[in-house]
Amino acid sequence: MVENLDGICEGIKDSGQKMFSATKFIDFFVHDILDYTILNKQEKNFTKNSVVLDVREAINEIMEIMNDKIEMKAIVVQQFFRNFNDKYFLKTDFKRLQQVLLNLLSNAIKFTDRNGEIKIIAEKMENNLIRLSVVDNGKGIKVKNQDKLFKLFGSFKDENRKINTNGIGLGLVISKLIVTKFNGYIDFVSKHKKGSTFFYTFETMPHT
Repeated sequence: MVENLDGICEGIKDSGQKMFSATKFIDFFVHDILDYTILNKQEKNFTKNSVVLDVREAINEIMEIMNDKIEMKAIVVQQFFRNFNDKYFLKTDFKRLQQVLLNLLSNAIKFTDRNGEIKIIAEKMENNLIRLSVVDNGKGIKVKNQDKLFKLFGSFKDENRKINTNGIGLGLVISKLIVTKFNGYIDFVSKHKKGSTFFYTFETMPHT
């Protein structure tokens, strides 16, 4: 009886975690749409909400949201932190920082084969910038398709029809708009059948 209750409790906990992840994913998606509407119209309603937070915590939260998709494909995701000198707390708009990371990680998972590998690299840079990179060993992007990225309807079709590429164009367009607002840049390098690296810089603020 006790074992059955333990199993039920564990099931409820697991379901609750999945619901939380799904809710967070939808929340980020809604913010994507709102941000595109605001930024595309160059409205003044785009606000920056800077808080002090551990960058490791911010990345782990995105990992939790995408955990089901990661486990479904048995992908190994590693995190690396450079030049932080044990000072992981930063002041920036972590919600926006996470929006971009979620878009890039979602795409990396989509284009990475089962049992593949993804690396998330956070690097503290000069001039109060942080650089985040998402590196995968997935399918990569053919040269002929690379100039279609960061355009609203610039997603491309998977020739083998194994990947749903819907939303890729919009996600990257929004990511670029956000990054630009925070005095950063976003770019990528990719080699077909070898993998891709998408990276962006993001401004932070001095804090005590």
